[in-house]
Amino acid sequence: MDPMSVLRTMWRHKRYVLPAVLITVIAAAYVFQFGPRYYQSSMSYALVNPIIPTDAQMELNPSLKKLNSDNPYLRASNPTLITDVVVSRLNAGNTADAIAARGLSSDFKVEKDPGGNGFVIVITGVGTSPSRSLDVTEALSAMLLDDLRTVQKVNGADDTYMYSALLVATPSRATEQFSSRLRSVISILLAGLVLIFGAVSLGRWVESSRIRRMDASPPQVDGMSTGPAKKRGFRKQSES
Repeated sequence: MDPMSVLRTMWRHKRYVLPAVLITVIAAAYVFQFGPRYYQSSMSYALVNPIIPTDAQMELNPSLKKLNSDNPYLRASNPTLITDVVVSRLNAGNTADAIAARGLSSDFKVEKDPGGNGFVIVITGVGTSPSRSLDVTEALSAMLLDDLRTVQKVNGADDTYMYSALLVATPSRATEQFSSRLRSVISILLAGLVLIFGAVSLGRWVESSRIRRMDASPPQVDGMSTGPAKKRGFRKQSES
């Protein structure tokens, strides 16, 4: 479709198009300025290997031999298995349900740090205000620590033989996600585009209806119709 032809059509029906354009611009400006805003904050943890007692230490302290060392993640061929398990548990649906039950946003992200060595977990919480974003991040942090302990305690392993979580970065503040506002504005603009094309269709329908009415009406001669009824009237006058 020729863009110039589209513009000419829109200009021809500007009586209907301009209000639609005005509504779209006002709605987009309102959403960008006053629409809901979203903030995100991040926190990261590094999973640290346990310090396993050596044979010499056990000889000096026999009580160490009585500790339960049955932590399955210490025997895994993949050393980062513990990280994968914790991330998977936090991304499960029940985590989102638990966050939502607290009145917080279930919009969050838990993933391994792509630039790390596989033992760093990054938590990102999203909220409609900086404080609510921080609340989501802190709630996920507590769940991470709880899940980390739960999965390693499956066989009752002693704390000495368990991975621990070392806080790497704290969420000092939440930053606004401008992309969320832009997505809202884009949605309004797309809806406005549909409204504008609807206005063009309305203008074309009104124009075609007017043309059909003009074609259907009989021609006028000196202010009088030349339709069949008038012609019969002229014939009777001439006969008289």
